[in-house]
Amino acid sequence: MSAQQLSAGGSGREGESTINRWRANGVEGVSSSSGATLRHLEENAELHVYGGRLSRGTGYAEAPRHARHALARMGAVLRLRMHNRFYVHASGVVNRHGNAMIFVGESGSGKSTLAYALAREGWTLLGDDGIVLEPLAGSVLVHGWRAPSMVSTTLAPYFPEMSSRAHEAIAGDERNRVPVRLPTTAHARLAGITFISQGVAGSLRPCGQAHALTMLIRQSPWVLLGDPESRVHFRALQSIAGTVQAHELVHGPAELLRVGEIFGFAG
Repeated sequence: MSAQQLSAGGSGREGESTINRWRANGVEGVSSSSGATLRHLEENAELHVYGGRLSRGTGYAEAPRHARHALARMGAVLRLRMHNRFYVHASGVVNRHGNAMIFVGESGSGKSTLAYALAREGWTLLGDDGIVLEPLAGSVLVHGWRAPSMVSTTLAPYFPEMSSRAHEAIAGDERNRVPVRLPTTAHARLAGITFISQGVAGSLRPCGQAHALTMLIRQSPWVLLGDPESRVHFRALQSIAGTVQAHELVHGPAELLRVGEIFGFAG
């Protein structure tokens, strides 16, 4: 996940907005206060985001599925930002009291695994690889991001039901994952954020506000684009980091076997 601002400059004429050019995840964007045009760098397909709506541009209809998906995802992220909602690369689950917990971390850190482990204990799923945060007065609402839950069949020693599904693994997926249907929740109040990584010696400790903000920015890099919503995006993440209890979890096999006990503090 990365974002790079290429250039920013005004038109030099009164009344015209600043134009920002940037690149992120294989997409080049040109944005201003009125909206943005997105272009897939490999396939030369375009998608427009204006007036809070997405519209197809040159080459979009003919582009391969992966290019259309990348453009649509980026367009949705930018559109959400216009409505005070901010996408984060995270998984999210909701406990029986209606409180949401999100797991934030790099790809392969175990976000989907921990969410699935809690789902097996009765929690419902908000998102497997992405969620949307909406700061409110004194609280934060988490919205689900529609995508199938993906679980690795290599985790069969901890999740025995996966042992019979090895043949369903997605071709070319180095983690041997299969899609799994889980009960879902559309949205819930955020009770806690856990920044995760894998390690032999498991640990759970509180996370300071400054570090929490840094980690949120890493997994929501659109805050760095430099477009008109960037400052609002940064202030929103800053507010979330200061509003919600945050922890850092280093997890391994032992933590998978007692994940419900570990997160009992969330209600």
